[in-house]
Amino acid sequence: MNEIFCSKKIKISIEKILNQHNTCAFIFHGQEGVGKRSFANYLSNKILQSKKENNYFKIETFLKLNQLQKKNENLFFNSTHPDVFILEEQNNRSIKIDKVRELKKFLGQTPSISEYKIIIIDTIEQLTINANNSLLKSLEETNHNTYVFLISHNLENVIKTIQSRVFKFYFNPISKEEFISLLSNKKKFSFSNEELILVNNLFNFSPGKFIQFYTKENSLINDYVQFIENFTTKNSSPERKSCIINIDLNLKILFINNFIKNILSYFVDKKFSSLTINFEKEIIKNLNLNSVLVDKIYNEYNLFQSLLRDALVYNSNIDDLIEIFLKKIDL
Repeated sequence: MNEIFCSKKIKISIEKILNQHNTCAFIFHGQEGVGKRSFANYLSNKILQSKKENNYFKIETFLKLNQLQKKNENLFFNSTHPDVFILEEQNNRSIKIDKVRELKKFLGQTPSISEYKIIIIDTIEQLTINANNSLLKSLEETNHNTYVFLISHNLENVIKTIQSRVFKFYFNPISKEEFISLLSNKKKFSFSNEELILVNNLFNFSPGKFIQFYTKENSLINDYVQFIENFTTKNSSPERKSCIINIDLNLKILFINNFIKNILSYFVDKKFSSLTINFEKEIIKNLNLNSVLVDKIYNEYNLFQSLLRDALVYNSNIDDLIEIFLKKIDL
C-alpha cells in the first residue's frame, strides 16, 4: 500500500477489525494533511466494491472489478454513491445538528447497490455540541454492514464518549525525506533548502496541506517574500500590494505567524535559529529591534490571535483584522 495512505501496521490491524465486525466505527487522527482522509476514501471504495467470501475481507486482494464494482467506484469518487454519507466542513464553519439528523435517516435505510453503507465525517471537531450528542446516539444504533470513518486533526477535542465507541488509529507525521519523495513522484517538485525550511515552518512537511495551496514550483517562497516585503517596506508600490491580494487568507495567517515567531525568537536568543531563511534574516536585521518595539509586537500579536479566534466563531472579516494588525505593528 502506498505510504501516503497509512503504515503497513495500520493496514493489517484494520483488516482484522473489518473481518471481526459486521459494523464498526474508526477515528483516524493525527496532523492535518498526512493521508487520513485519503486512506478513509481508499478503504470505503474497496468495501463498497467487495463481497465477503467466507465472511472474510482482505483489503489488497480484491478481484478485478466487474461492471457493478466499477459502477460503485465511479459513484464513490464522483460523490454520488447512494450508500455513502459524507459530512465535511465548509469554509471552517461548524457542522450543524441538522446534518447529523440527515445521517440518522441514512442509517435507517438499507444499502442500494452495495452490500455495505459508509459514513465519513471530516473533521469530527467541526461538529457542534448538539451534533456530537446526536452522532453519539447514531453510533449506538448503527445497523449491520455499516462502517463509519471519523477524521480528527486533534483527538483531544473529540469527546471521550465518542472515543470510547470507536477504534482509534494515529497517523504519524511525514518526515522531510518522505515529503520530498511524495512530492517528487506525484507533482515532479524539487525543493531548495530555503523552500524546505519554509515548508517545515508553515506546513510541518504535511503533503496535503502544502498541495492545498501550491501546485507548481517556487510559488511558496515567492508569495512569502512578496507578502513580508509588503508590510516591512515603507511606501510599498501598488504593484507589490496587488501581488498579495490573491494570496489565500489562511496562508496569510501562516505567513504572519511564522515571521512574528522568528522576530521574537531572534530578539530573545540574540541569534537566528536554523529555521530562519536568509530573506528573513536580512529583513529582521534592518528592523532595529529594541525592547519597546518587541513589546509592542508581542502585545499586538496576542490581541490579533484573540480577535482571530472570535472572528472564526462570529464569521467576521479576517482580512480587515490582518490589515489592522500589520498597520499597528508598523514595521
